Amino acid sequence: MSNAVTSLKYNSFTIYSSESNKSIDLSSSLIYCDYYEDILSPCVMMTIQVAASNSIYNGLPIRGGEKVEVDIETASGNFKLSGDYAMYVYKVSGLVADASKEYFTLHLCSREGLTNETARVQKKYAKKPINEHVEAILKDVLKTKKYKSQNIEKTSNSYSFIGTLKKPFHILTWLGPKGIPATSSSGNSGKVAKGVAGFVFYENKDGFHFRSVDTLVSQTQSQTGSTSKESIPQYKYTPGITPSNDTTNNFNIINYNLEKNIDLMKSLRVGMYSNITYFYDLYKNKIDGITYNLNSEVKSKLGGTKIPYPKDFGNRPSRILFRSSDVGMLDAEGNTEDSGRDNTDMAKSFSRYNLLFTQALNMIVPMNINLKAGNILYAQFQQIDASKSGEVDPEQSGNYLIKEVRHHFEGGQMISSLKLVRDSYGLYGAKQ
Repeated sequence: MSNAVTSLKYNSFTIYSSESNKSIDLSSSLIYCDYYEDILSPCVMMTIQVAASNSIYNGLPIRGGEKVEVDIETASGNFKLSGDYAMYVYKVSGLVADASKEYFTLHLCSREGLTNETARVQKKYAKKPINEHVEAILKDVLKTKKYKSQNIEKTSNSYSFIGTLKKPFHILTWLGPKGIPATSSSGNSGKVAKGVAGFVFYENKDGFHFRSVDTLVSQTQSQTGSTSKESIPQYKYTPGITPSNDTTNNFNIINYNLEKNIDLMKSLRVGMYSNITYFYDLYKNKIDGITYNLNSEVKSKLGGTKIPYPKDFGNRPSRILFRSSDVGMLDAEGNTEDSGRDNTDMAKSFSRYNLLFTQALNMIVPMNINLKAGNILYAQFQQIDASKSGEVDPEQSGNYLIKEVRHHFEGGQMISSLKLVRDSYGLYGAKQ
C-alpha cells in the first residue's frame, strides 16, 4: 500500500471561540475531515467529523463564525490553513451526545464565504478591463488579500456596469462569461464571430483565481506573459498488485470511472458546435445576426486530436438564440459607442463552457495535497485489448483539467478524489 494512503499526522487542528480568547485543539477528537475545491465554486469548503470525550459544542461554545486553523502532515507535504487562509464554522449538524461521548459534524468555509453574505456591490464601475473590476471587488468589497495579480488573468475587452446591490460572488461569476482572453480574437468577420470567450472565478488552496477556459486547458502562464509549461503531475492506472515499498504507488490510480461522455443530441440542442444569435440593440433599435462555429475557433485544448466534432451535423447551426445586446452602462456623456462588448463576443462563451465539460472522469488517487482545482493532471490508461496488453490507450490517456478535488484525511484512508473534465481526446503534453 502507498505510504501516501497511510501517512497522517495532525500537528494541530485548533478551533477558536468567537466570543472569548478560548481555543481547543481537536486533533485527538477527529474521526475524519474532508476538504473541497471546485472551479465552479467561489469558495473552498470543509467538513469535519468529531467524536469528543468531553463537551466541545457547549464547552467552547460553538455558535457559528469560529475560526479553525489546520496543520496536517502528509506524505506529499504539510496541509496548512491558517491566518488569512483559515476556515470558519458556518454550520453544525448531526449532534449526538451521551454520558461518555459527543458526536457532531462541523461545516466550514473560507472567511470570504461568510463575508459574501454581508457585503454588496453598490457603485457604478466605469469602462475598464474586466480583470480590473475583479481585483477591485476582491480588494474593496470582499476585503481579501487571498489573490495574486497573476491569478487574475487579463481580459482584452472592457466593460461598464452597476453592482445593483448584488453579492460579490454573484458579480464575480456573472463577469466570467463576459471576458475575452487577451490571447484570443474578439469581434467578427462578416457577421461571423471569431475567437473564444469565457472565464471562471474560483478559490483553491492558493487563493482566488479568475482565469479563462483557454488558459486553463493550455497549461501556460499566459496571464503573466510567460509561455512556460506548468508542472503537470502524471498518474497511471495499472491493474494488479505492486510491491508496497514501490514509491511509484503514490502516483497510481486506485480507481476510476467515466461519468460523462459525448452526448451529440444534447450538444446539438444547446447549439454547442454552431449557432446563430440575433441581438437586439436597445439603444440603436437595431438587430444583428451573428453566426458562431466552435470548431474553427478553438485553438487551445487538452487533447492531442481535434475536438469531438460531427462534421455531418456540426457545420450547420443547430440553435437559434435571441438576446438583448449587452453594451454596458452609459458613460457620463450618455455615449454607448464601444462602452461594452461586441455583439459577436456574446455568442462564444456558452459554447466553450459546454465543450470543456464534454467528458467527465471520476478518479481516486493516494493523497496528494498538491492537486488543486484548476490544475492539469496527466492520466495514463492501458488499452482494453488482449493483443495489446500493457500498451497505452492513446485516446483515453492524456491531459485532464481538475474540476473538483476532495482531500480525505483519515488514518489508513488518505485519498484524493478528483473529478476531471476534458474537451478533446488523445495524448498531449506528457511527451512534449
